[in-house]
Amino acid sequence: MDKRYQVFVSSTFTDLEEERKAIIQGLLNAKYIPAGMEMFAASNDEQFKYIKKIIDTCDYYVLIIGGRYGSINSSTGKSFTEQEYDYAVEKGIPVLAFLHDDPDNLPVEKRDDKNRELLEKFRSKVSDGRLCKMWHTSSELISSVIISLIEEVANNPQMGWTRGNIEDSVELLSQINELRKEKENIERKYKEIKRKYDELTRETDNIAFGDDVFTIRGTLTGFDDRRKHYSKDIEIVLTWNEIFSAVAPYLTAPTNFDGFCRKLIEAINYAYNANISYINHDCAQTVKVQLSALGLIKYYQANLIKGGVAEGIVITEKGSRYLVELKTVKK
Repeated sequence: MDKRYQVFVSSTFTDLEEERKAIIQGLLNAKYIPAGMEMFAASNDEQFKYIKKIIDTCDYYVLIIGGRYGSINSSTGKSFTEQEYDYAVEKGIPVLAFLHDDPDNLPVEKRDDKNRELLEKFRSKVSDGRLCKMWHTSSELISSVIISLIEEVANNPQMGWTRGNIEDSVELLSQINELRKEKENIERKYKEIKRKYDELTRETDNIAFGDDVFTIRGTLTGFDDRRKHYSKDIEIVLTWNEIFSAVAPYLTAPTNFDGFCRKLIEAINYAYNANISYINHDCAQTVKVQLSALGLIKYYQANLIKGGVAEGIVITEKGSRYLVELKTVKK
């Protein structure tokens, strides 16, 4: 029966990219099923869960260590390469390790000097109780991997694969990985859409809204019959729906705070037959902050052409939808 063995190739990527490609090709030529290619590289815990599933299906684990320790998982303090190794050992998968014999003298781009101590500890861990092969050149490494694997299979045969063929297996792994990538993209898009949705539909349970009322305070000024100037305080009680539906149509284009105050006065006077000359500054600020907290308008800092900054105020997407709901004539 023609049995094929699946081999997981683990290493850092940026410094060993060419070596990995050559080893993968060598494994294919020798009728092994390679896994752990760069397309499966882990960069977060979620991807590492997928890597573990791939390792579970492998018969042998090949570890290549050069002059870099690799990307570190912040949640474990270990590189993903070391995590892969630890998992393979934990699962009892035969490990074949290949260590560069002089990593300190590798070119700078192939070293990771800042994590040198971690690399040394990792090399010591791998070497403890295990016969490791040393390599110096890429050609030595490639031939050593294939020869060592042939010997390991002869001395320690594993379950292997008896169905399908090598091309089908590699293609299947590639298809699985593409589906994983597509799933991750969908999840990222979903999280972003949900974030935007949450912003647009944030909870308003503790914020006055809708038919809750608010007192608009302002001043009425003018001249009496004797042409004497007068000024008196004025108050008008409106719901937040009434305030927003009145001023929102004036906010489709950005305006500054002074403009917001003028538009608020104009909107309330026109819609509710009020007679406000000036609106209380603190009252206008409260209206601005309240409508912003409800997600109906937003205010921001805008750079002026001649230098300096000014506040801009404009209706939001949520506010536009809510305005349509308030203003449209229902059947």
